[in-house]
Amino acid sequence: MNLGYRVRTLIALVGHFLHRGRYFLIPMLLVLLFAGVLLVLTGGLSYVAPFWYAIF
Repeated sequence: MNLGYRVRTLIALVGHFLHRGRYFLIPMLLVLLFAGVLLVLTGGLSYVAPFWYAIF
């Protein structure tokens, strides 16, 4: 899938939160984004699994 579509979706989601005044949801969005980035970067490495269990 094209990276442009993913970035556009992320920008639209953040814009929705900011436009509707739902600022309290932004920390949750950041935590989910951080977890997603970590999952993509580690990409199923088995030696990273114990750290995931400790964090979440």
